[in-house]
Amino acid sequence: MKTWTPEEVDPEFELTPMIDVVFLLIAFFMTLISFISAELIELKLPEAKQATIAEDPGERQYISVDLNGDAFYGANRISYEALPNVLRSTREAHPTIKIYLRADAEAPHRHVNRVMEACAQAGIYDLIFASNKD
Repeated sequence: MKTWTPEEVDPEFELTPMIDVVFLLIAFFMTLISFISAELIELKLPEAKQATIAEDPGERQYISVDLNGDAFYGANRISYEALPNVLRSTREAHPTIKIYLRADAEAPHRHVNRVMEACAQAGIYDLIFASNKD
């Protein structure tokens, strides 16, 4: 009786599935980046010619002050009166919390000062100020 044997074919590495996976990963990360950047409030940051980038900025909570002087905790608007309590509770949950303070270049400095006072009231003293390097 005659038995069937498959043809011997040299196995080849198929690139098509690999390319499909790479395109899916690119699409995923592009979407993820757009969500992350959407959490930041659009600001015109001040220019700083001698600005340096911290070697290890670590995990930081973003606080923004817009042109009108409104404060934002992450992407959520927050009152200056509530900010110390929110920062205090965040510090209790995360004792090593650090702040990344972003303020519009045209925002009155008194609003930035209020955020700094709120951080001090909450016991948070590690702040980095955002700026554009010239």
